Amino acid sequence: MKNYVVETDNLIYKKKNFWLDYLGKAFIVICAMIAIFIIVFEIMHDSAPVYGVSMQPTLNSQGATKSDIVYINSFANFTYGDIVVIKKQSSIDSDHIIKRVIGMAGDTIDIKQDDDGEVYVYRNGKKLVEDYIYNVKTSGDPNNLGMRQTLENFIALRVASREPDGTSTAVFDKNGRLVVQKDQVFVLGDNRGRSIDSSVDGPFAVDEVVGVVDYIIPNGTAPFYYFLKVFTGIDLSGLSQLFK
Repeated sequence: MKNYVVETDNLIYKKKNFWLDYLGKAFIVICAMIAIFIIVFEIMHDSAPVYGVSMQPTLNSQGATKSDIVYINSFANFTYGDIVVIKKQSSIDSDHIIKRVIGMAGDTIDIKQDDDGEVYVYRNGKKLVEDYIYNVKTSGDPNNLGMRQTLENFIALRVASREPDGTSTAVFDKNGRLVVQKDQVFVLGDNRGRSIDSSVDGPFAVDEVVGVVDYIIPNGTAPFYYFLKVFTGIDLSGLSQLFK
């Protein structure tokens, strides 16, 4: 009878490197979190270039290929001072405009000349400090009347609201102040002398607000470098100059 030799399989066991294993799993988790963040960000935001001069100096446009880019959050609620995008339903081409929120439901808005000779916006009787508006005194444009143009528009709007057959949605109280109605928003451009806004058309419907501007990417700045700095604090924008 033939004898068989039974060989025992030997398992060569190598202990895992804890730190490599931990770092590998952490890397996967971080990548997953970044992917989820990017997906959610893309769902919440639309991007669009800025055209026109009505929001200078905050937003600037120098032609079709040289414009600031805005990222618009369609899920956010707006408040005073926010820049919003409005789709004008009454317009033939349903164009979008971009303006700053000045008044909301229940507010009274007045635009008048103060004792110093300058024109200011008043909300609920309080003069607004608007350090973001375009400075016509230093612009070198004598045809830009700035706040004086806004005042002229506002006075014309007040007169139009009193016409019995008028189509204005603006409501003024006995003191000549505009009263923002429920589900309305009063907006103005930062370049007051070059803006068609609520001083001309009256308040807009809240339903016409399509989103709030969360981020402004200046012309010439790559979105990747911009958001890298915003979310991580790492500024690599200088690298883009090396590849030009």
